[in-house]
Amino acid sequence: MRSDATSPPFAKGTATRQRILDAAVARFASQGFRDTTVAAVARDAGVTAPAVHAYFGSKQELFHAAFEYDVTPVLEALYGGGGPGRTLALDSTAAQHGLVPRVAAQFALHPLAMRVLEGNEPEHTADLMALPAVIEAHDRLTGRVAADQQAGALRDDLPAGALADSLETLVFALLLGPVQMSGENSDPGRRWAIAAVISRGIRPR
Repeated sequence: MRSDATSPPFAKGTATRQRILDAAVARFASQGFRDTTVAAVARDAGVTAPAVHAYFGSKQELFHAAFEYDVTPVLEALYGGGGPGRTLALDSTAAQHGLVPRVAAQFALHPLAMRVLEGNEPEHTADLMALPAVIEAHDRLTGRVAADQQAGALRDDLPAGALADSLETLVFALLLGPVQMSGENSDPGRRWAIAAVISRGIRPR
């Protein structure tokens, strides 16, 4: 294994960028956009503030990059990941694979995504929801819904886009609501019940 001192410049640059990104996620998640400074992120990452700007540009661009990085696994859990033929796995009995438990598990690991989707950065929400990773994830979810509709796994009396919008809203609202965030989202029985309600509402009648 190469030491940092002998690593090629590209490898060093990639590692530095990742350290800055990790530090930014932690700072923005705990302190929010307004109270986070580039200097604090740089200090946490072990670099200078000019280095942060060199990698990410402005503080807002750093915030966007940090959110996009942190929210991607949550969004992948929402649309299920895997190949194009994989279904959304909505069954309430699939505790570790079902839609709601899958997203809940990712929220626990991604605090900046949780902060933003809880509505704690309202001045930035519109811009963050327009980031490429978010748009791409929604498009993938819509495609997955359309495929499941064609396969007879989901009701087809609603447009795929509308059903995808509803799924996103319901899952995030249920998982980020006050009751779930008070700790009950760790209760498998409650998660299964939520999944069952969602599943019943969108399956073919």
